[in-house]
Amino acid sequence: MKKLEVLNLLSTVRDLDAASIAERLHGTAEAAGMMLVRLMRQGLVRREIDDRLFIYNLTPKGEARRVYLNTCERELTG
Repeated sequence: MKKLEVLNLLSTVRDLDAASIAERLHGTAEAAGMMLVRLMRQGLVRREIDDRLFIYNLTPKGEARRVYLNTCERELTG
């Protein structure tokens, strides 16, 4: 599970929990949870509690980083 995959997913779908992210990206809930903690510490995602679950959404900084990383990836592959 890569940072860019998580950022791209959260840019299209809001209010996901770690298990939902893991399922959509074919990873484990544990791996998704660790990735989300790192992204949260970097200020790229925010975490809220909804019905006793942590849900995650992209921050403006996360959206800017997502755009930047997608641009860099396209330049490298393309």
